[in-house]
Amino acid sequence: MAIEDDDLAEVLSEHPLGLAGQAYDSLVDLILQGELRPMQPLRIHSLAKSMGVSATPVREALVRASASGLVVRENNKGFRVSPRPGATELDDLFEARMTIEEKTAWLAASHVNAELLANLEATWHYQQAWDAADSFEGFRGFLDADHDFHAHIARAAGNHYLASALEVMGSHVQRYRSFDEEVVADQAQTLTEHRAIIEALANRNPDAAQAAMRLHLANLRMRVRKERES
Repeated sequence: MAIEDDDLAEVLSEHPLGLAGQAYDSLVDLILQGELRPMQPLRIHSLAKSMGVSATPVREALVRASASGLVVRENNKGFRVSPRPGATELDDLFEARMTIEEKTAWLAASHVNAELLANLEATWHYQQAWDAADSFEGFRGFLDADHDFHAHIARAAGNHYLASALEVMGSHVQRYRSFDEEVVADQAQTLTEHRAIIEALANRNPDAAQAAMRLHLANLRMRVRKERES
């Protein structure tokens, strides 16, 4: 049953971005889980009914998703799920991520405080707790924790524009690792690489943090490429 305007105040407290945030998260899950296939048309009222919300937050979620590249908006045709990314787009994406994240790691190491290290430790342990290959819940939990790990570092760099650019790119990486027959199987490697980044930051060594981030992203690019080839 759709949620009426009179009920919005109560529901808004359940998500930091309100109903639109709820709808966006649900949309991302459907795309990553393969329930919505590449180039599939997205009908606002059908999605609203399935999510149990009104059309307005779904429309806002679709606009946000189109800005991040998860869906495409066609003139006079509405929205569609974006086509599955290809190898060239993957290389372009990781080249951009490495350019930005090597810099954010370097800057973050120059601005390390107890809050950053505590956030990274908590996120590392949270990511460790998920079995990413066991279920979609584990898969999504693993990727959400991975997103948070990199976001903490980007925000600690102190450059809003770098952090904002990275936020947009995060959803594209998740598209490559959508929950098909193959799922994330590099949990151990990711945790090892994240631990090296944490140690470099804890030592307040910008060059070591930059190098650890570069190695992590280079390895991740190879792993994601193998997943898609398989």
